[in-house]
Amino acid sequence: MNARPPRPSRRRRGSVLVLLAFLLPVLAILAAFTINSAYMQLTRTELMVATDAAARAGGRGLSEYQDVEQAKEAARITAAQNSVAGAPLRISTAASGDVEFGMATPMADSPSKFGFTPVSAADVVAGETANAVRVAGRRISGSESGPVNMLMSGFISQTTFQPQQDSVAMQVDRDIVLVLDRSGSMSWTEYDWPSGKSPWYSSTMQAAVSAGYLYRRNGNYYYSSGVDQYEYQDWVWEDHYELGPAPPSPWESLVAAVGAFLEVLEETPQTERVGLASYSSSASLDLQLTSDYSEILAEMATLGPTGSTAIGKGMQKGQEALMNETYARPYAAKTMVVMTDGMHNSGIDPVTVATTIASTSQATIHSVTFTAGADQDRMQSVATIGGGSHYHADDGLALIDTFREVANNLPTILTK
Repeated sequence: MNARPPRPSRRRRGSVLVLLAFLLPVLAILAAFTINSAYMQLTRTELMVATDAAARAGGRGLSEYQDVEQAKEAARITAAQNSVAGAPLRISTAASGDVEFGMATPMADSPSKFGFTPVSAADVVAGETANAVRVAGRRISGSESGPVNMLMSGFISQTTFQPQQDSVAMQVDRDIVLVLDRSGSMSWTEYDWPSGKSPWYSSTMQAAVSAGYLYRRNGNYYYSSGVDQYEYQDWVWEDHYELGPAPPSPWESLVAAVGAFLEVLEETPQTERVGLASYSSSASLDLQLTSDYSEILAEMATLGPTGSTAIGKGMQKGQEALMNETYARPYAAKTMVVMTDGMHNSGIDPVTVATTIASTSQATIHSVTFTAGADQDRMQSVATIGGGSHYHADDGLALIDTFREVANNLPTILTK
């Protein structure tokens, strides 16, 4: 059997080098693309953070200084404190620059989203309301900071990229006036006497004579000098029957509720100014808008319930506080909180006043009714006309919770 001799093998030299020569540029391009993509994403994130911070600073500046130029400067300084692509973000504060003022309002089809309507700085200075600041963070040709250079530009034709970011900070600082009911019914404490216990038992009244709260003449009992029915019943509740602290009067519950309201405001990052108006048969503007909340409770300590229920007159006094050129801030949102435990029975109708306020003061009106005797329907109408909310509290604890809820309804948000 003849065997064919083996053929000598051919050695293929240089084929791997050819493959590498083809793959290395491809790998370099892919690496450059990956690195540049990651760098672009990082830069966009840095730009978003810087622009958000600048918008917040501008909104805060507008609220604190009530001056458009200082608001712009606050935005500029904050932007420069944030690095984008290794360099401080620079924004223009010129009239047609990167800082705009305007109105941020909920969108009709999606109340959780806000639209922004620009208002020129000149119009804001002239008195037009602006509740938001928009900052444009731009790293583009012609901007203060210019475009961003790619990290690896030798392998691709694109050498720069130009990210942009808009942020809108909505101002939520408010000037708030509390319009409080000090009519006679606010002193009417309701005592839920346990079975077998009453201030009108003969034995109870005889004990009150010994304690000096009553005196007896011709078989009848009378209050001692300086003692009224509520002080007498408080003594019976706390000392005679030892039932614990006596139920608070509506006025005492209101004082506690206002205290809770102010405590919530103390914890917010904004500065709300609060004023105080009150009403009975007539009305008074008791305290102009102030950021010293201790003045509110101190002023309430000087007031006491008596007389009729002139809710409309009280609202008119509250409007005076919101429109006062010395104490009210021109760019702050205006809010009126009207509280009553009864029925309007004196003076101008509060619905009429609410209509006037809504058309002339651009103030939001919230109404709070307290106890079953309050006119909830009328006060609901007041809140609806004023673009606010109506709250009802059946008792003192609920009133405190209600005032806390109103105070907590003061969000701070970036709308874009």
